[in-house]
Amino acid sequence: MAVRNPHRLSAAGPIDPGNGFPTWFEDANGVRLALVTAPDPMAPAIGELPDPGSPVVYPGNYPEEAFYYMAEARLEVGGSGVVGRARVIMALEAAFQGDGLPGYAGTMAMAPTPHLGVVFARLRIRIDDLRPNAAYVVRHPYGESDAFKADARGRIFETCDLGVAEGNMKQVLVTGEIAPFLTWASGMPPGYIGDGASERQVTGGPFRNHVEIAGPGIGQGSANAVTPDLVRSDLFTVQGRRFGTVPNPSVPTPPALSITSAAFRTSKKEFRIGGTVLPVSVNGQANMVTIKLNGALLGNAFPDATGAWDFRGTLSGVNSPPPPSGTLVQATSRSGQSATFSLSVRN
Repeated sequence: MAVRNPHRLSAAGPIDPGNGFPTWFEDANGVRLALVTAPDPMAPAIGELPDPGSPVVYPGNYPEEAFYYMAEARLEVGGSGVVGRARVIMALEAAFQGDGLPGYAGTMAMAPTPHLGVVFARLRIRIDDLRPNAAYVVRHPYGESDAFKADARGRIFETCDLGVAEGNMKQVLVTGEIAPFLTWASGMPPGYIGDGASERQVTGGPFRNHVEIAGPGIGQGSANAVTPDLVRSDLFTVQGRRFGTVPNPSVPTPPALSITSAAFRTSKKEFRIGGTVLPVSVNGQANMVTIKLNGALLGNAFPDATGAWDFRGTLSGVNSPPPPSGTLVQATSRSGQSATFSLSVRN
């Protein structure tokens, strides 16, 4: 049975007349975080800008999503004979209703058109390569989930947006359950609660300062295994800029592309390829990654706000033979970077 978090954020700042969102939110520990709406190397998670080379201006050149706070834990998981991954993301986010960027620009002005922004606390859980149809429970700093059932492909993807505040932007204080903020346990950068990239131990969780996932076989082969049926990690990436802090200079993100995993599952005739790419957008478009196998196109993948991308694709043709292990996977980003990786073949 799920365990809910009774703790809430304690206060919200005044509405910023420049964008219609609260200028800050504060937790019960007195940690007050600002909304990060422009690129900041210490707070890298941010939505796309229509024109990344121009100043951030609402509504014409404004990110589709922005964060007061984000914390993420990543774990290795087993259960299906291969090592998969889990991501647990906890955030306080500002975004927009409707179809978002770039079409919102003509409709988002606060007067006379109503402001279409929302603020919400988000818990997102994504797990791959579990036992199909088996049940798993996630315990995190803000509570415990119901038992989630993996689908026929061994995947769980759940998003819970709590305290959605539209119109009254401070409603999230009443119903949002991502509180208080996690911070690095030691060595916090001046003006920030983390650097948004390094995995560190944290403090501040009302239930625990780790994430663990329990279920059949999840620890098998995992570097995060506690038992065959339990994995755990106390390492998080944490992003949050303290209100009143002068942001780090907005410097261009050096373009970079990597492939961190590339596998073909013979039992499902499926490619699973993932990596990272920066920047996350180029000339107002997502920094799309094109994936090829020995020069033949497999498909495209798109980065999330942190730059992580993930490709899932199946073999074309019912009787197509599986590729041999060691086949070269090639990735190319819209920003012009390239990377290669040797494909592994698994059952």
